[in-house]
Amino acid sequence: MGEKVTLQDLAKRAGVHRSTVSLALRDHPRISSTVRRRIQSLATSMGYRVNPLVAALMQSRRTGQSVKHVVLAYVTNYPTRYGWRAPHHDRPDYFPGAAARAEELGYKLEHFWLAEPGMTPERLSDILTARGIHGVVLGRLPPGQHELRLLWDRFSAVALGLTLQSPALHRVAEDHYTAAVQAMDHLIDRGYRRIGFVFSEADDSPRVGERWTGAYLRQQLRLAPQDRLSPFFFQDTPNLPRDFAAWWKRNQPDALLVTHTSPVLAWLKTLGVRTPQDVGVATLVNDHPERGWSGIYCPAAKLGRLAIEMVVGLMTRSETGIPADPHEVLLRADWLEGNTLRPRPISVVDR
Repeated sequence: MGEKVTLQDLAKRAGVHRSTVSLALRDHPRISSTVRRRIQSLATSMGYRVNPLVAALMQSRRTGQSVKHVVLAYVTNYPTRYGWRAPHHDRPDYFPGAAARAEELGYKLEHFWLAEPGMTPERLSDILTARGIHGVVLGRLPPGQHELRLLWDRFSAVALGLTLQSPALHRVAEDHYTAAVQAMDHLIDRGYRRIGFVFSEADDSPRVGERWTGAYLRQQLRLAPQDRLSPFFFQDTPNLPRDFAAWWKRNQPDALLVTHTSPVLAWLKTLGVRTPQDVGVATLVNDHPERGWSGIYCPAAKLGRLAIEMVVGLMTRSETGIPADPHEVLLRADWLEGNTLRPRPISVVDR
């Protein structure tokens, strides 16, 4: 790999002063639009990349603000400003853990709402650039949305979860496949043999369901052929409880691996089935430990912290834009004991 192109290299090629190049790359109005476009085009052709940490230091010198308060952006795109967190949404809130880790590393994490009235990807990109913000963490996208635009070449960016599909950025997510394997291990070790998989609601990321289903089907090979059950998959039908009841009567499971616990527990109660006396229930989404469910728990704070560590690493290495080889960092979840499974045998050690 050749040497990195510097600001001075750009200035020499363009025949202007370094300060002119710096202002042009920040799209500063003091430089004419013609010169800005020429220098920006030259920077692209020469392979110039902004070092986010150096840029932050220069911003600190210009504003007089201490460099320890360099800002990172947490970008969301829900229809409402805080629709991505409780009490507006039931999914994990990664922001507190991310903000705490950012502070530990000498940064400040600020929330930016891309769906704000009048906001565009270009305008938000310009706002972040003008403030010297070059590190971006993308929160989960709302259901049905899998794409998000910014002027990516300006930023070191990391996505949280699997909702973002385009562009393919570096991401931090729960290890959903291993989580389903772990849950099946617990069920089998407790003596359950007819284990049904209930995918009861559409998930905001299809990839999650694919990983859960793949792990479940693979783990079924550990069971006798007569005990291998067909999964119950969510379908947009007018009477989902009735469909579940028909599936239940056909299969007669002794345990359920579920993606959404509340509706399944309600359906079982309607059928007169007791948990855990008649059937064990293990959840793959145990975001509310206070509810007492047995199953998989992946602390949102840990995922938020990992995202910050990853984006700071990208900034340190001056890696901006859409990566040629996007990395996916997977966090293994924990098993949480609850009251929806029968007690485990004393001989079973937590995996």
